[in-house]
Amino acid sequence: MVSDVLASRHHAFLVETPNGIEIRDAHSVNGTFVNGVRVGSAVLSEGDVVTTGNVDLVFSGGVLTHHTEAGTRTGGLEVDGVHFAIDGKELLDNISLTARPGTLTAIIGGSGAGKTTLSRLIAGHTCPSSGSVTFEGHDIHREYASLRTRIGTVPQENIVHRQLTVNQELGYAAELRLPPDTSKADRAEVVAKVLDELDLTEQADTRVEKLSGGQQKRASVALELLTGPSLLILDEPTTGLDPALDSQVMMMLRQLADAGRTVLVVTHSVSYLDLCDQLLLLAPGGKTAFVGPPDEIGPVMGTTNWAQIFLTVGADPDEANRRFLAQRRPQPQVPKETTPADLGEPVRIDVLRQFSTIARRQVRLVISDRWYTVFLAVLPFILGLLALTVPGKTGFGLADPHGKTPAEPAQILVLLDVGAVFMGTALTIRDLVGERPIFHREQAFGLSTPAYLMAKIAVFTGFAIIQSAIATLIAVLGKGAPTHGAVLLGNGSLELFVAVASTCVVSAIIGLVLSALARSSDQILPLLVVAIMAQLVFSSGMIPVTDRAVLDQLSWLTPARWGFAASASTIDLNTVEPGPFSPKDSHWNHTTGAWLLDIGMLAVLAALYAGFVWWKIRLKRHSAAR
Repeated sequence: MVSDVLASRHHAFLVETPNGIEIRDAHSVNGTFVNGVRVGSAVLSEGDVVTTGNVDLVFSGGVLTHHTEAGTRTGGLEVDGVHFAIDGKELLDNISLTARPGTLTAIIGGSGAGKTTLSRLIAGHTCPSSGSVTFEGHDIHREYASLRTRIGTVPQENIVHRQLTVNQELGYAAELRLPPDTSKADRAEVVAKVLDELDLTEQADTRVEKLSGGQQKRASVALELLTGPSLLILDEPTTGLDPALDSQVMMMLRQLADAGRTVLVVTHSVSYLDLCDQLLLLAPGGKTAFVGPPDEIGPVMGTTNWAQIFLTVGADPDEANRRFLAQRRPQPQVPKETTPADLGEPVRIDVLRQFSTIARRQVRLVISDRWYTVFLAVLPFILGLLALTVPGKTGFGLADPHGKTPAEPAQILVLLDVGAVFMGTALTIRDLVGERPIFHREQAFGLSTPAYLMAKIAVFTGFAIIQSAIATLIAVLGKGAPTHGAVLLGNGSLELFVAVASTCVVSAIIGLVLSALARSSDQILPLLVVAIMAQLVFSSGMIPVTDRAVLDQLSWLTPARWGFAASASTIDLNTVEPGPFSPKDSHWNHTTGAWLLDIGMLAVLAALYAGFVWWKIRLKRHSAAR
């Protein structure tokens, strides 16, 4: 019996074979590892270390026993002679550090000293150019697959959905991170324990955005504690907090360490460093200037004035490093693995379960943002009413080429079509860029990128269809139904709705493309304006693009072009606007073939743009340039 939140109910079993005792994985979610290598089955040898969830078991005397000699084989975290360079520039220079279980270590230094670079390397997000990083006896970079759940990382920004309550946020995260056979009651118990440890029980039903800065930081930490990590790394957790909250966060880290974890905190704040067991002071260029207990830095540096220490170290990093090397004491040696292990296979993923969780969370996120919900609800009514402002009484019927409104049908379609583009794009353009830090962390815990993306597309498709139905209904009620009947679906109004809704859905996927490309939320509005204006031109409803070199070909890439064409085919635009100066297009023909081609092109664009979003946001792990 393995008591660990990441161990499946039926994780693995032992079988006697002619070759010896064999361990077989029982299709567990997080996998079974032997000496750091993920296995489906493997014959065990004396002394082999079997990892299930966050628990190490040793094979001895034909049985598996709990690995209790943490100090002997593992010794917590060991950073040994690490170098890290990019394009020939040394960012970390021969860094060594030992951090035992139950200790709090602060990584400090001025700007450009490599604090965050080192923390990302320890977390396994980047690989060193040389040197090694081991935790609990495992090489983090060679055995990342078996170690990733033991490492909790909390970035500088709070990786939580501000619209959700603390309980909701942790509940969805638990569904994604814990094995699928974990019962709802067990997940609730894990969440309750984490809330209690971080003193957030009273705030469980409070929206994250209403918490204080310190409480929001604790909520971010709570996400990481769900999987019971034994190494916790925090990057600048006190940035932007007042001194009182700064003290609360550092006291929280002290308590987390006292519970037996190895805690590393990257910080530029020096107010509460006395709570730490040791400090790692980095000089510019990633050079070590000091490693040791806080009370020893004064004798070593000749002063306890932090401003003076940073000034001295920054003025001559090489001298600071030479002084450290001359004074440092020999570090205790920790046994190393003699045989390097492979990274292992990806975690087995229950895609349907993740799809369901992400979809439910996405719906909750949308309806929890009250102003956003009001905007989405009002927008289709506004756009539908705008279509009624087109002068004339013909609607979708035969226009008088010599009358005052010979282009009334086309103008209505332009407003509906471009309105659908606006609704779809506005629906999604802020989504991925705003959720990026959260998504990256969930990816590290095994979240399937296709499940994540398809869940979002499914939810936004539902909203897009509802919005399109409202806008189309208002236009049809105010201007009348198409007079020439449907070409395929038997009802002209239904067919018009399908064209508008399809345009809106594909535009929502384009919104995800723009959101994936945006580097920050500040870029959203310019991208939205450009996308709408471009599709207004390429729709061909206002400016003819048919048979115009370059413009015609570019228009094929926009949903507005094919959405307008499908709508035009339904109302038979080539016929209802008979004037000699009215533009004509074969894609507007009132035939089944033309309409299916237009809708088919929208489906092709949806697949292409969804594929691009997947490629853009897929999980990537980078190594150092060598």
